[in-house]
Amino acid sequence: MEQVRWVEDMVCRCRVSKMKRAMNINIKRGGDDYFFNRLFSYLTSELNIGIKEMTHLRGDVFLVKTENTRFILKGYKDLRKLKIQEAFASSLRKSGFDQSYRFYNQNKDPLHFHGLYYGCIEYIDHHEKRFDYGIQADREEGVELLNRFHDHTAVLVPSYAGMLPKTDLAKKWHHRKNEFTENLPGVNFYVNKAITEDLLEWADFSLRNFVNLRKDLETGPPSILHGDVAHHNFLRSKTGKLYLIDFDLISSGSRAYDMLQYANRILPFLNWQFKSLERIDHLNKWLNSDAFLYGLLYPADILREWNRLLRGRNQPKPYNLAPIVEMTVSQFQDRKQFQEEVKSRLNG
Repeated sequence: MEQVRWVEDMVCRCRVSKMKRAMNINIKRGGDDYFFNRLFSYLTSELNIGIKEMTHLRGDVFLVKTENTRFILKGYKDLRKLKIQEAFASSLRKSGFDQSYRFYNQNKDPLHFHGLYYGCIEYIDHHEKRFDYGIQADREEGVELLNRFHDHTAVLVPSYAGMLPKTDLAKKWHHRKNEFTENLPGVNFYVNKAITEDLLEWADFSLRNFVNLRKDLETGPPSILHGDVAHHNFLRSKTGKLYLIDFDLISSGSRAYDMLQYANRILPFLNWQFKSLERIDHLNKWLNSDAFLYGLLYPADILREWNRLLRGRNQPKPYNLAPIVEMTVSQFQDRKQFQEEVKSRLNG
């Protein structure tokens, strides 16, 4: 606790004019050396803390190690987004939700470098055993945490009215399907055309019916939704406590939309068995909704991964290509059987 307070105090201090670099500084570069050197120099001039090491994690995200602790440095394209993220993380804590990170607020001008605004985020040391959708206990703990998150954010919705977009899953899926259609020549170079035809047929059938019925999912009070319940956004700390992280895609809407995405993420690990979904609390309550069932038929993961792979029209690297081809081809029959089972329930 003293260590955390020390970091908060240091990060919140007014800027200092200059700070000498320590002789044993280690900058682990993941990109342009000149940029890294300049960013490091900027940080040492703005934050009165002894930075020992900086590691590029991904994109505009860095791990910064000081003489006493670590924190995450994350860049945002505009100041408003950073401020919303800072405010939301604080609101979550005040609501009683303690399974996420905090921002170290700065009572001064924001860190602004190379066109980005940077926030300093509490570092959560991860457990050696990562969260895994392939483990039943993790799947159940993850959906329980997500439901608890929704319970807490439901009371925050009025405070963020006008600041957050309303969830529009149908619009997102239309865009994804259209992008996949444009990418079809590239996909069909690796995957049989009959498979991609079925994928698009499933997407069209799902969307057509989901659009007509989605209001049925919005009868209850809205929550602030996470929007990206990928496995890497569930982080198990060194103490074993599970955290929910990364709120870049938060929006307001029915918690059914997060739960629908969660179900889509875990279905491959359930071998596309509908009965396995029925055994999971907080998901099974939605399985009586036709709108939710039509949503389950949308092949969100395959379309997303192919679009991501082929975006920019670059030739995919073999190590990136193999998993998505495997997912598309080897799971096809299980997915097809799942489609048929869900359709029989809708027609029953």
